[in-house]
Parts: sequence; C-alpha cells; structure tokens
Amino acid sequence: MNPIKYLKKNGIKHTLEIVYVYKLEDILERLMYLVTRNIELKDTIMIESHNDFDCNGGAFYNYLIKNGYNRKYKIVWLVRKKVTDDLPENVETVPLHGPNLRKAYYVCTSKYFTFDCENVRKMRDNQIMVYCSHGAGGLKNAKGKLHLPPYVDYILVQSKAYAPIQANQWSVTYPDKRIIAIGYPAQDIFFDESKSDEIRKITSRKYKKVILWMPTFRKGGGYHRNDSRKEQKLGIPLIETQEQYLKLNNYLAENDVFLIIKIHPKQDLENLKIKDESNIKVLTGETVKKLEIDNYALMKCADALISDYSGAAYEYLQLDRPIGYVLDDVNDYIAGFVVEDIHTLIAGAEIYNFEQLESFIVNVVSENDSFKERREKIRNYIYEYHDANSSKRLAELLGL
Repeated sequence: MNPIKYLKKNGIKHTLEIVYVYKLEDILERLMYLVTRNIELKDTIMIESHNDFDCNGGAFYNYLIKNGYNRKYKIVWLVRKKVTDDLPENVETVPLHGPNLRKAYYVCTSKYFTFDCENVRKMRDNQIMVYCSHGAGGLKNAKGKLHLPPYVDYILVQSKAYAPIQANQWSVTYPDKRIIAIGYPAQDIFFDESKSDEIRKITSRKYKKVILWMPTFRKGGGYHRNDSRKEQKLGIPLIETQEQYLKLNNYLAENDVFLIIKIHPKQDLENLKIKDESNIKVLTGETVKKLEIDNYALMKCADALISDYSGAAYEYLQLDRPIGYVLDDVNDYIAGFVVEDIHTLIAGAEIYNFEQLESFIVNVVSENDSFKERREKIRNYIYEYHDANSSKRLAELLGL
C-alpha cells in the first residue's frame, strides 16, 4: 500500500482511523502472544481467500469438509464480511481486518495457515503458513504489487518450469526451497467428474455454444490505476460502437451462441456502456456476488474463453478448450508483461480487431480448433499436474 496515495484518496480523518484500528489490532495480538506463547499449538487451520469462501482457499476448505477433516481440526475463516449462514461442525469465522479477541487467540495458537491474498502475522516459529495465491498469474506484469513476507513457509506454483516467472512477480529470488509445485486447489473442479450447472444461475436456456469473455481490468484495481493508454469507448476492450455490439449480438443469435461478458471486479464501471442483449449477458462484480457465481464453475460451463493478459486465460488452459486473446491495446498496455515476448505464451487466436473477434466465434461454432497442439504445449509448460488432486496435495504438504 502506498500511504501517500491512500491519504490523498481517503482523506486524513479516515486514514488516521485506519491507522488507529490497525495499531489496536497489533497491540492486541502482541498481548495475546504473551499470554499464549507457552501453550501448545492447536490443531486449527486458518484460511483466507479473495472474496471469502472462494478461490484456492475456498476450494481447499470444500475439500477439507467433504473429507471430514473438520472432525479432527478446527477450521477458522478470516473473512472480510460477516457470515450469517450456518457453518459445518467445528467451523467458525473471525474478521480479517481490525482488532478482535478471538482472532488474536487463533492467530497466536493455530498451527496451520493458508492465504490467497492477505496474510496474518506469523507469531510462532512452528506455525505453518502457505501462500496459495489469488490465481494462476497471467501475462500482465504485477511485480511490486505483492511482497511475500520471509516467514511464509511454502509458496504454491503450477510447475517447476514456470516457477521462475512467478517468483519474479512476487519479488522472490529463485530458486527458493519454499516454492512447491503442487498446483492450485481452485482448479480441481476442472477435473472432477461432476457437471457444472453454474450457468443456470444466469440463464435457463440451452445454447449450441457458450463463450465466456473475461477481460482483465484496465482502469481501476485500487489507487486510481490506469494500466492502458487506449480508450475503451464502451468500457470493454475491442468493441468501439453500439452498432458493433448489436452486430455481435445478432451474429450470436443467428448461431445460437450465448456470450457471457464478465467484467473484472476491479474494473472502473464509470464508462461501462453495454447492457444485456438477447444473446449477451453482462456480469459485474456486484452481479456475480448477488448470484453467488463461482468463477471456476462458470469456466467449466464455457465451450471457449475470450480473455487477454488476465490469469483467467492461464486457468482456462487446464480445460484444454479454445482461447481467444484480445490484444488490441498490447502496445498501449502500461503495466507491461511477465515476459519480453508474450506471443511465446499465447495458446490461441490473437484478436486485434472486431473482424478477428467474429472469426474466433465462427471457429468456435464450427469447432475448428487449429491451436490444439500449441495449447497442449503451453499447458504442459505452465502446469505440472492435470488432475483434481491439488487440494489433496496441499493437505499432505501441511501434514494433515
């Protein structure tokens, strides 16, 4: 966090209130440590995830509950919002932010921790802390946005081959013995035998093909970030006029294709000028929360993905289905990329204009998959495992 930018955005009063709250939290945890430091660590697993009960933390939690680990271990969620739903036996929640007595107790006495985005402080040397990450990375450069503390015991990655790129993004010097290639729990759903019905939360109709479009944010992301110089006239990449948008919908309708445009939750919606059409559904972060949509279950429903520099394209690789990469602002993307030549890591059609977007959809409809071999090569480079056992491997890593 940049304190100067935070102060400018939120004002001195709010900033001082936040400092005061976090100072109280720090004092409470230090006092709790003095009280509990001689107590043997408890068989308690603390879990944090991006939006509570989702992503890698959520998938690992579901695995633990499904396999009855909560009968032996207490599971404590660090949550951003108050949970009112009934929880399984031996599961409870505490607030991630702010001073809380029960949270301080668990932080000081729990043996196991997994986190996707925000970690708590490690109070004792024999506690085990695992960074699972929010997603599978992506082409966009995020270096400097996350700094892993030295007390993290394990850092999960997808493969040994791709680990140096990920380590660089986290400002971790590679090789590092903490980096473990066991895969990500959130992707287990891609390989289980169950069929995802997540799309039924959006539409009851059945279509010949379903395409999911998941652009990364260009403007937003906190602290007034603007990662691209290219103007988005409708608030999304590539499509510049309402006429193009309606033309796209008409083509989708003619071919019985349903397009879901999932706006990145961090994207600034001020300039979003598209709406639902007969064959297009627009999902904002608020809509996703309201409908309780799981990104991974939704990906599993899609016959193809359109994305760009987002980690979503990396995630979707595991499904081995067509991917289109919208690169219309590749020369204007200020944030930069994880490698010098991004084309070496692109496993599908490169889309620079509306006509190429149409061509990609035509190929999806006609099942003309000319990138299958290339996709397999990049998939095997980025991922060491193609199975539903990442949660199991994480449990074994923790010694559960």
